Amino acid sequence: MSRIIIFVFALLPLSLAASTTAITNHGAVVTEVAECSDIGVQILKQGGSAADAIIASAFCVGTISAYHSGIGGGGFMLVRFNTGKTHDYEMIDFRETMPAAGNQTLYVDNPDPTASTIGDLAIGVPGEMRGWEQLHKRHGKLPWKTLFQPAIKLARDGFTVNPALANQLTSSFGFLTADPLWAEVYAPNGTILKLGDKVYRKRYARTLQTLSEQGADAFYTGEIAVNTAAAAFARGGILTTHDLANYTAIIRKPANITYRNHRLFSTVAPSSGSVVLAALKIFEGYPGSAQDTDPAINVTTHRLLQATRFGYADRTNFGDPAFTANVSTLEAEFLLESTAEAARAKINDTHNFDPSFYNLNNFLVLSDNGTSHMAAVDAAGNAVSLTTTVNLFWGSQVMTTDGIILNDEMDDFSSPGQVNSFGFAASPANLIQPFKRPQSSIASTIIEDLETGEFRMATGSAGGSRIITATLQNIHYHLDQGLSPSDALHHGRWHDQLTTTTLFEENTPSIGVPGFPNSTVAFLANINYNVSFEDTTGSAGHIIAKVSNGSYVAASDPRSLAGGGAVF
Repeated sequence: MSRIIIFVFALLPLSLAASTTAITNHGAVVTEVAECSDIGVQILKQGGSAADAIIASAFCVGTISAYHSGIGGGGFMLVRFNTGKTHDYEMIDFRETMPAAGNQTLYVDNPDPTASTIGDLAIGVPGEMRGWEQLHKRHGKLPWKTLFQPAIKLARDGFTVNPALANQLTSSFGFLTADPLWAEVYAPNGTILKLGDKVYRKRYARTLQTLSEQGADAFYTGEIAVNTAAAAFARGGILTTHDLANYTAIIRKPANITYRNHRLFSTVAPSSGSVVLAALKIFEGYPGSAQDTDPAINVTTHRLLQATRFGYADRTNFGDPAFTANVSTLEAEFLLESTAEAARAKINDTHNFDPSFYNLNNFLVLSDNGTSHMAAVDAAGNAVSLTTTVNLFWGSQVMTTDGIILNDEMDDFSSPGQVNSFGFAASPANLIQPFKRPQSSIASTIIEDLETGEFRMATGSAGGSRIITATLQNIHYHLDQGLSPSDALHHGRWHDQLTTTTLFEENTPSIGVPGFPNSTVAFLANINYNVSFEDTTGSAGHIIAKVSNGSYVAASDPRSLAGGGAVF
């Protein structure tokens, strides 16, 4: 696939389709929907901050890509902000929580095997609106109401079904036609909408209008909260108005490491930014610049895989800090150079080991799903790297009378007695407790130059448990191999989350991904990797980077079928 490079000399918004690159000096936004990236840039052009831009873009993504994002969900964001002489970082945790009535055996004896993924019992307390509230209060410049207007217009006046949405509007999701609230939006004439059709979310538009006028409190108290609890409670759920009223977003200190000539910041527990950082810290002890045509790429890939396997093993310890003892201390130790050295000492350049070699606790490395990643940076170097989700496609498959699609995030918890096919038990750090936040693979990351402190890169990925490996590889390909943001995102990927199989992407010409080099896969198979192939590894990342001439480059993953970067 050809790559378009556009130099922008005037203060005019420009969006580019998936897999293209945009270059500018003033500000940039990248999301999975090019139209939403445009909206973020319009906010920057109005004098808004990176925080303002990401909020407006996120409302847009939640309107169009409602199958895995929206105000009925939650997530994590990493914020870089100007303190006058320098920049500082903070994490905003707006992850969903278990309702007060939850307990460890909630799903253990339930005769319905889908209880944690479909329907009322799957719903966690949504955190997204409290997240936007905190971000705007701390770092916003434009009026709160202004940030809602583009999404309100889209929901009210309609938007076109893009290729990514069309893939999720299928007959396999029977509720799209069977449930009147869903059918009103996605099957208004009794037939599911298709590519190019117009979608209207008028109930949702009215809800966004209310929230724009009354603030986030209107989501957590009052009529919207009553309707949300009613929808969640209708078929035996446990979410109540009390749960909603008591939800808070949490400000946390992000993790950071030095890596070659950079300092990397990422999100902490219960997210998985520390796993990405730990793997890179291990890998830092090796040369990393080998290209795909260099014979050294084989052992380089093996070493990066080994570092990742050690990282995934320790991930099982990092539960909600409010419920898991010494998590912050464990994470800090996890990122020490001495810890990285100990892991490197165990890595054998000619052999891959069974999962138990890395996972000494024998705890299950749980998979999670869904998510939407986006990033924004403004002219002052303020930046936001954000990942939000309703978990599985279409969340819990429950829509409220206000048009809000509710998450099924409770499936991200572990249950006691749960053992996977490799004999790993559920980690105590992720067992259900009332008000607890489940573990997540989200790893929103921002990178700065180690010497100057200047913004260098904002990145992250969507794709559930594959977020970690996608984010790790995107950083490696850009920083270590020197690939452009677009080329880094086009590179074939592998995925390994400490199971007995390592996945590799095949050549996927329909989206311009060449697949992972066969010679390297063959090398790995010969040193005890059980390799398998698939079209793509199911994770779409995005990158905003500052290149050597001082310009911002925004690039969208070709796996994100409707994505694009926008600049001005």
